[in-house]
Amino acid sequence: MGRKKIQQNRSELILTAASALFDQFGYQKTTLDDIALRAGIGKGSVYLEFESKEAILFALILDNKRAEIERMRQVAARVDKSALELLKIMLVQNVGEVFASVRSNRRSPEEMAASRERVRLLLTPFFQARQGLVESLLQRAQAQGEIEPLVDSAHFAQLILLALRGVLPPYEASATRVKLQHQAAELLELLFSGLRVQSKGVPS
Repeated sequence: MGRKKIQQNRSELILTAASALFDQFGYQKTTLDDIALRAGIGKGSVYLEFESKEAILFALILDNKRAEIERMRQVAARVDKSALELLKIMLVQNVGEVFASVRSNRRSPEEMAASRERVRLLLTPFFQARQGLVESLLQRAQAQGEIEPLVDSAHFAQLILLALRGVLPPYEASATRVKLQHQAAELLELLFSGLRVQSKGVPS
């Protein structure tokens, strides 16, 4: 029991140190020696927990994606707004979080998944969870009468996430978090306008 706690603490020390160094200097410039020094442990102890610097990066990415999905779930679970409003809040927030991650000198998980099969496989459950949350809010919107009942929620969830790739990395030099979130909100409103049930006018 004591050994397991030591291992967990050591792993947390390494991840905390690596996260700070990646943010400050970037992944490429950070070495395992730097991480060990920052964590206050020997380099050999780092290898007891992680086989490489890349393995540390993957662990940080997984932690980041778990936290990201949990925040999305918290928004999706709210009942204070309509389903489409919550969907917009959830996705606009997510666009801002991805931007913040990229601007902290890390490559985003989305960028890495696009170029590396191992990362894509690693992140597949998180991408599936994100799509599932979008689908669930679309289904709730159907149940609430916001959108047409015949809308294929799985298909439209894919289209919505595909459309949002335009406000995800790689970014233009002039990109800012506020600008991208505003563009995401406008884009979602445009998409939702085609899904919303149109009020039927009463003939005169």
